[in-house]
Amino acid sequence: MKEYLLDVWNHSNSRARVVNIVVGVAAALIALYLVYSIFSNLFDFRFITGPYGSPDRSSIFSALEVEASDPRWLGMLKGAGNTISVVVFAIALSSFLGLAVGVARLANNPILTRLGKVYVETFRNLPLLLIMFFFAFGVFRALPQIQSRTGIDGFFYVSNRGLAIPWLEPTHSMWWIWPLVLVAAAVVAVAVRRRKDRQEEETGQSMRGNTWAAGIFLGAAVVSFLALLLPLRLTLPDVAQSESGFFTYAGGNQLGLGYISALVSLTLYFSAFIAEIVRGSIQAVPHGQVEAASSLGFTVYQRFTLIVLPQALRIMIPALNNEYQNANKDSTLAHVIAYGEIVLISNRIVNNAGNLLQTYLFIFLVFIITNLIISTIMNTINRNVQLK
Repeated sequence: MKEYLLDVWNHSNSRARVVNIVVGVAAALIALYLVYSIFSNLFDFRFITGPYGSPDRSSIFSALEVEASDPRWLGMLKGAGNTISVVVFAIALSSFLGLAVGVARLANNPILTRLGKVYVETFRNLPLLLIMFFFAFGVFRALPQIQSRTGIDGFFYVSNRGLAIPWLEPTHSMWWIWPLVLVAAAVVAVAVRRRKDRQEEETGQSMRGNTWAAGIFLGAAVVSFLALLLPLRLTLPDVAQSESGFFTYAGGNQLGLGYISALVSLTLYFSAFIAEIVRGSIQAVPHGQVEAASSLGFTVYQRFTLIVLPQALRIMIPALNNEYQNANKDSTLAHVIAYGEIVLISNRIVNNAGNLLQTYLFIFLVFIITNLIISTIMNTINRNVQLK
């Protein structure tokens, strides 16, 4: 019997089969244990009702500031709101700046062309995290102290604690109706503009669609603002000193260094990529289109806004969709400069309460949902600008 077993073991095929069975069983047991360990803890969300533990004041909106007494689920929601607040403004600012730099790179002025190239090559080749460190711990930390009252007195202040700017605050509990009216007015204005554009195409006469749209929106905004008894009022910042001699900002709104550093870094970094997308898309428009517009007597502004840019949008929007989603995901780097976005808030909860899987599952859901929203918006715009 012993000699038979040795013969079987020495046979290469039988030995490999035995090894495969042993390794497969061990791997299956480990996998089952991991699955059991994960799912036995994954659906335990009792920890989210406990207190967050430490305040975080780095948000742009006071409603998103995390208090120590806030439940952990509210802290995570506020962290998600902080992420969205910096991403929305970063996308808007980087789009405008990228458009300006991309157009400057195609200008006939050699100075603008070279400056645009230096800008793109500088920020496109630097790591985003390094840019955040540079502004958070270098540039903005070197700003003057708050008691120096640097800025425009009574209107704008800058210090190593951040920026103090004018801000709107509600005057009564029904103030939220006014933003809803603005959204409705914007929808109506867009519908009127489209109708005027169709009439202009059919008749060949100028229907002034932009003028009508702007008049409807501004008229609705002013009338509703007065009808709601001035739901918002402007508050101006000031530097106040407490009885203990501690200086702080009063009135207006304070933008913390974490928020400013994240916003500036994301804007500069992604505007460099957007500038190249804009430049390449404009150059992809056939030059004959520009020559035809020039022969019809179009000005440079008319050629760009009516002929070149609409055609370039069909090329650049898919690439912009990718950059916007990258900006959303890369905003997570802001936790290293102490900005209270979703990852920073979640990591503090994990350090205090554990439950890493449940906490990070919330982060996954936040970024999946926000990127799907960005993709849906950009795909909708892309369908509207394509040729029918």
